[in-house]
Amino acid sequence: GLMWLQHGGSLRHTSEQNDGVSRYGWLMHDGENFGVQEIRDEGLVLRTEFVKQPGGDHGGDWSWRVTAKMEGQGPAPLLSLFFYVATDGQGTLQPVLENGTRLAAVAGTAEELGDFTLTFLPPTGEGGEGPKYASYNFLAAGVPGLHRLTDLVRHSLRQSSVFSPPGRPRRRYFGVSSTGGLPGEPPRGQVLLHQVTLEPPAALEVTLE
Repeated sequence: GLMWLQHGGSLRHTSEQNDGVSRYGWLMHDGENFGVQEIRDEGLVLRTEFVKQPGGDHGGDWSWRVTAKMEGQGPAPLLSLFFYVATDGQGTLQPVLENGTRLAAVAGTAEELGDFTLTFLPPTGEGGEGPKYASYNFLAAGVPGLHRLTDLVRHSLRQSSVFSPPGRPRRRYFGVSSTGGLPGEPPRGQVLLHQVTLEPPAALEVTLE
């Protein structure tokens, strides 16, 4: 799944008609192999595209691209995208960390999927050209149920992370702390979350093999 946060705004997880997200919906979708979705949220345009390649015993592989850009003039606010994978009572997830801070991949196993690898590629410019500067945070936690994911992430955010692109002013932002949970609620499953903080426009890709 995906959550997002424009720093200075509120954490978004689901698009509800009454929470200020002005427009969202599928632009194209064949119900099975590909889809293109657009979400507009206070000047931010998020486009998500997926394509699936059938095969094997567990449904095949897929890749997912998220493109973020701003409409209008003025400096872009910092944007955090939170990509997560969660289990609910079955399956196991193992983090694959790069430099101790970037969740590069998740190695998992589940009854329905068998063994799988979910890989988070580094962000690029909007058209896929060149690497894009980003700051990274990750969260590994037990979760009492999928309905509590938003609360879990909100509970783990701390305004102690620093976005410091070369030659540019440093800015503080809300980043997830690496471990956590909801106090007093026993975990049913686990969640691994990859937070990418950057200045739009940018594109990010996720693959599942």
